[in-house]
Amino acid sequence: MLVLFFIIALLDAVLNASLFIQGMVEQTISFNSDVQRQFKFLGSFELLGYEPLAVCMSCLAFNAYVLIITAILYFSFEKTQALEAVYFQGFLLSCMAESSRLLIPLTSLVQSSPSSVAIISRIVIAARLLAPLAFLCAELFSDTESRQFMERNFLIMLLASIFMGILLPLDTKGFSSTFIYHWGLQDTFHMTRVLLVCSTLVAIVCKVAINYSTETIHEGIGFLMSISGYFILCNSDNYILLAVGATALFIGTLYYLHSIHQIYNWR
Repeated sequence: MLVLFFIIALLDAVLNASLFIQGMVEQTISFNSDVQRQFKFLGSFELLGYEPLAVCMSCLAFNAYVLIITAILYFSFEKTQALEAVYFQGFLLSCMAESSRLLIPLTSLVQSSPSSVAIISRIVIAARLLAPLAFLCAELFSDTESRQFMERNFLIMLLASIFMGILLPLDTKGFSSTFIYHWGLQDTFHMTRVLLVCSTLVAIVCKVAINYSTETIHEGIGFLMSISGYFILCNSDNYILLAVGATALFIGTLYYLHSIHQIYNWR
């Protein structure tokens, strides 16, 4: 499954990179001038001003991240029975979905096909719920008893995210600086994601309390770095946020996967 996922991720990365290079050379990339930043207060700082090319680079960073981590996941966990690695593929899927935002400026979809922008926006909404949900499932369903229900749990996790992407209303008049439409009930949506992150932290704390190990503590630290980097990179619309988000995501993921690998080495 990881090999197939890597091939799909590679094709997606090659497509995005090719279109981006072609757009840069031919200067055909179309950026919408009327955008709304996710964090409006950033406009007060000169170094944190809006840079649409930084958003493109963040999408390409997601492509590179998925390729590198998928390869690491395959070679590091091919001989283990780590269910966390299976659910982590849901997080990788959400990262690959984020890269689809790049198609909007590269193919001028805002002007030519607003319905396509709406579809991509819904894919991104689903992905942004899937990311924290994948980590939560990795913590809740990583025990031996849950192994026989792995496919069912993964499918439920995926369908829950898809339904959220379909059901949330879109504001097609509000275009984000990260190349997607704004959506309704944003406060509820963000609160749901915060609760998922907090629930994952509680699950990790419970694991530490029941069976103390430094590797589990490192797992929690890696999770926090990974999910923080993911959230930052999702909303990166300048080069500083791009650098911070990409660095935290890569380093946090390596730390997270290394700690899980160490846990299974001790079993």
